[in-house]
Amino acid sequence: MYKKGIGQAIREIRLAQHMTQEELIEKADLSRSQLYYIESGKTTPRLPTIHSICTALGLSFVDFVHYIYQYSPGSATPSISSMEAPGATIG
Repeated sequence: MYKKGIGQAIREIRLAQHMTQEELIEKADLSRSQLYYIESGKTTPRLPTIHSICTALGLSFVDFVHYIYQYSPGSATPSISSMEAPGATIG
């Protein structure tokens, strides 16, 4: 399983949609510095901010999470027992 950073995923999706930072800032009601820090991975946005960004990008939150946790080509979907979950035990 390959996990992208939230900021990296936002930047990739934004660029794939040919959206400028200014357009995303306006649509998601963000500040320029806020988007810079998110896309550069210097900060992790809070859930309401992620929701605003997803809405601005035309994505559901679930689709965004799927994009972040992409499986590498040819790999099998991991079983629940092989997933890393802090504090979780399978038994």
